[in-house]
Amino acid sequence: MGRGIDLLDGHANRLNLALSYSRSSGNVNQPAEYAYRKYLAFRGYGGPGCGVDVVADPNSPSGMSLGPTGGQIAGQGNCRFYNPFSNALQYSQQPGAHFSTAANPDYSAELANDPELLAWINEQVDVESFADMLVADATLTGSAGPVENYALGYQFRRFDVSSTPNDPGNLNLNPCSVLGSSACLEQAGPFTFTTGTYPYSATQTVHRFFTELPLQGMGERLNMQLAANYEFHSVASSFNPKAAVRLDLADRFALRGSLQTTFRTPSVDDLNESRTTALAYVNEAGVYKAVDTRGNKQLESEQALTYNAGFVVTIADESGFVPVQLTADYWSYDFENVIAVVPYNAVTRLYHEGGSARDAVKGYVTCSDGRGTGTCDVTGIERIDVDLINWPGVKTSGFDVQLTARSQAGGGIVNAGLEATYTNNYSIEALDVEGVELMSDTEGAGGLNKYNPIAPPLPSLKGRLFGSYSWSDYNVAGYLNYISSYTDHDEAGTEYEDIGGFVTLDATAQWSPSRGIGISLSLLNLTGLEPPFVKWEQSFDGFTHSAKGRRIKLAATYRWF
Repeated sequence: MGRGIDLLDGHANRLNLALSYSRSSGNVNQPAEYAYRKYLAFRGYGGPGCGVDVVADPNSPSGMSLGPTGGQIAGQGNCRFYNPFSNALQYSQQPGAHFSTAANPDYSAELANDPELLAWINEQVDVESFADMLVADATLTGSAGPVENYALGYQFRRFDVSSTPNDPGNLNLNPCSVLGSSACLEQAGPFTFTTGTYPYSATQTVHRFFTELPLQGMGERLNMQLAANYEFHSVASSFNPKAAVRLDLADRFALRGSLQTTFRTPSVDDLNESRTTALAYVNEAGVYKAVDTRGNKQLESEQALTYNAGFVVTIADESGFVPVQLTADYWSYDFENVIAVVPYNAVTRLYHEGGSARDAVKGYVTCSDGRGTGTCDVTGIERIDVDLINWPGVKTSGFDVQLTARSQAGGGIVNAGLEATYTNNYSIEALDVEGVELMSDTEGAGGLNKYNPIAPPLPSLKGRLFGSYSWSDYNVAGYLNYISSYTDHDEAGTEYEDIGGFVTLDATAQWSPSRGIGISLSLLNLTGLEPPFVKWEQSFDGFTHSAKGRRIKLAATYRWF
């Protein structure tokens, strides 16, 4: 919710005051399996009625040992074995699997797991989260003497977050595999894969001062604007100026450009050192492993120097109608102290090399005898623990081009054009952590960047051709979308190295009267083209391409004034 008030000072100046507040809540519920209950069930002492328990044992690889059996016999009475093999399953629970609808021929009813045993092993880690944002603004705009169209402002922001797990997932209560115990080497919680979390709450406040000032009296053909932004957070502060200029060399040709610095402070989530867990594929092991990611209170703010330079060509008739306009811009971004996670795949690659490389990264790896021991093979890694850090820097540049043409035809107007972006480079500086080079200098432009946490997939060229015809309340339009081919460098020398280009055709017809019901019909990916194959889990690049195929979209709107 929000509220704004305009206070007028004559006709030249205006003071605007605004206040807004928002609140969001979320819930994350993850399935989990108690490690100590599986430990008991593997030994035949599983089930809620068995009565056998475990005791904490830091010297054991599992962190526990079997407690007194009290005369109970493994696998008899209320004590049951847990069978992890496929002969315990009559049907697969994985949708689309071979035996999801057909019975498993190796299934044996005598070896099946009791549903009560499975319910006893399973648990849920439930986390409730809240975020509150309070924003207050004061902006003064207007003209004063020779200064016209200025703006001065102040903004206050307060951001509060909190996160509360249920008791089973609360690491303050259950940091180890044995419930209630704190005697363990790796305090990841009582579950086999899913980790618990620590309750946390944090607050971040921001004071921001800003100004925009157009420079007058510099000639009819030269326009310049200066701006500045000063922010101080509870963790950092920064002053960032900006200058923008446009020079009309002729009635139909203009040059333009801008230069500025930017600033991004670590968010409250970036600073939160509680872990989150994801399942990630480890090439060297050929299997998925648990990867824990956590924030870092020592993070520095991310900064960048950006600039762009370009031109505008306009063709207009005497009435002011613009049939053709061409704009082209070169842009460049130079980032420092980029906030991103340590690449887990670089850790496992060096760990797999052994020797001094393994010694350098073993602190990120947990084996059965604890974190940082380096005693296990890469296939025996139980967890990989990485945190957010400041990467040295990223430099990227490219070109944007837009060409539009308009013409009157019959009783309507024809529009056509071209939009394109070319990424010239995306150069990532080498990442060195405590004297160890985790990643060498990397060029991301034109690559999939499969395992690079600060480089998305970057086909070098993306563009679109479009055309439309509008008359009365009607409009029809067509779009030809193009994404260039790019390279999966991790599959160099294989048939999967080259990822093909992707061209789709869309069309839309719209009827939109000024009042009443309006209807639009869109036909997307008319040719039904499938995205190019990529060798990873989804078999296509979901960040770049769509796998939805040919589809129809019908929409209706209603205007009453």
